[in-house]
Amino acid sequence: MRQLTSDVGELVVKSPHPNPVLASFGRRAIRREARAYDRLHGMSGIPHSLGLAASEHLVLEHVEGQTLKAASARLEDHERFFDALLEAIRAMHAAGVAHGDLKRKENTLVRPGETPCIIDFGVACLRREGTRGFNRKRFELMRQMDLNAYIKLKYGPHIDRMSPEDAELHRPLLIERVARQARTPWQFLTLRRTRKRRRAQRESDSG
Repeated sequence: MRQLTSDVGELVVKSPHPNPVLASFGRRAIRREARAYDRLHGMSGIPHSLGLAASEHLVLEHVEGQTLKAASARLEDHERFFDALLEAIRAMHAAGVAHGDLKRKENTLVRPGETPCIIDFGVACLRREGTRGFNRKRFELMRQMDLNAYIKLKYGPHIDRMSPEDAELHRPLLIERVARQARTPWQFLTLRRTRKRRRAQRESDSG
C-alpha cells in the first residue's frame, strides 16, 4: 500500500503482494474489496473508491486521521464516536457487506471532529441477493463478528459494563474463542511479532 498525490487530491493505492505465490490471492482480495467499496459508495464513514487500475490496483481517497488504536484513549466524546461507528456498521450490513476484521483497531480511523471511518475490506463478505446456503450463513456469521468487534472496541476489558442495548448486540461465537486460543501459536509460526518489531524499528529509524 502506498500514498500518492494526484490532481484529485491525496490517494492510497493497494496492490497485490510482490511475491508471485501470494500475488494471486492478493488480486482476488483486492477485487473483492473493490466490489465492497462499490456497494458502499457515498456512505458516511467509508472511504471513497476510485476503482481498480490495471484490474489489480485499488485506488482510494486518503483519509486524514489516526487509527482507533492510537486515538482511543484521547476521545473527548466516547459515546458519540461509538454511536456513529455503530450507525456506519449497520448501514454497511444493510448494503450487504460484512467487514470481518473490525476487531483490529487499525481498521477504524478517527477523523478530525472524532468521526469514524472504516477501512480495509480485504476479507469482507458480500451478500448475494436471492441466494441461500453457504454465502448467507457466512455473511450472517461475519455480520455478528462485526457487532462483537464493536462491543470489544467500545468496552475493551470492561465488557461487563455493557449497556442493555449493547448487550442485545453481543453474541459470543465459537469461532472467536477458537481464534483467540490459536492466536499466540499462529503469531509464533508466522513471526508476526518479530516482523511488527522490525517494522516499528524501521519507522523509528526513518523518523
